[in-house]
Amino acid sequence: MNFSAIPDLTMQSHDAVSGVTIGRLAGVVREVAARPAYWWHLARFDGTPVPLAAASELWLSAWPPGHRADPGAAVLAVLAGELSERTITDQGVAERTLRANRIRVYGAGHPRELANLGPGFALTLHASAV
Repeated sequence: MNFSAIPDLTMQSHDAVSGVTIGRLAGVVREVAARPAYWWHLARFDGTPVPLAAASELWLSAWPPGHRADPGAAVLAVLAGELSERTITDQGVAERTLRANRIRVYGAGHPRELANLGPGFALTLHASAV
């Protein structure tokens, strides 16, 4: 079963050290994403991720057209633009489009890649348990 498809608030896995659940991370991402006045002026479009807190568990990333990478986070939200997600499982390759205003929660185990196939930049917000 692919647990990465389960809605974020039902995810109960957590980091044993910090006690942060995936659901809590998703809640933080949702709250921050809803306040563009907090983060929009910090966005950098030169490929440098921008930390949004003193700790590096929350950051912004800009995706130029054609850019491909691993999501590198437990939780991701597309803030502007859209990305294509490719996941490789035992059943094959699955692709989906990730659009703005949606939270994506990643389970462990399957390799995945995100790509900006559009003509303009995409902007994402990431969170990971430290």
